[in-house]
Amino acid sequence: MPAVESLKVGNPAEGEEIEMGPVISKDQQDRILGFLERAEGATVLTGGGTNGDQGFFIQPTVVTDVTQDDEIVQKEVFGPVVTVQRFADDAEAIDWANGVRYGLAASVWTRDIGRALSAARKLQFGTVWINDHLVPITSEMPHGGYKQSGYGKDMSAYSMEEYTQIKHVVAKLD
Repeated sequence: MPAVESLKVGNPAEGEEIEMGPVISKDQQDRILGFLERAEGATVLTGGGTNGDQGFFIQPTVVTDVTQDDEIVQKEVFGPVVTVQRFADDAEAIDWANGVRYGLAASVWTRDIGRALSAARKLQFGTVWINDHLVPITSEMPHGGYKQSGYGKDMSAYSMEEYTQIKHVVAKLD
């Protein structure tokens, strides 16, 4: 947990050393805290708190002892919260990952690049990072989710499809 606990949280305008700012609003802060409060039986290993009344901060949070059916696993929290589950094998991990209604982004962590690429092929997510998370998204890369995490893609040439109506016309001329 030292890596999570060492993250510098604060107002990004206060300096380059700040690594994580606040969430967007009080409503979003309350939503994230609600997920943590309702996660009965789960263990918050680190984080889970706020910065008092100094903005809408959520400390980087790691949650364990969750099950696949828990709300905090099944829904998108959209905050600095990660849940950790032990899995028996890759097939179980991929089934669990794909067993949610959402599919915006995922990350795979392993020293075995073949294993990582195999997982990336099977994961039903619009973006899959390997051994990293939240690498900057560039305009050359399509961005968008699968399932209930959005329709279509923005950025890249694929986004043009959202503004295009393709028609096939055939005429036999005698």
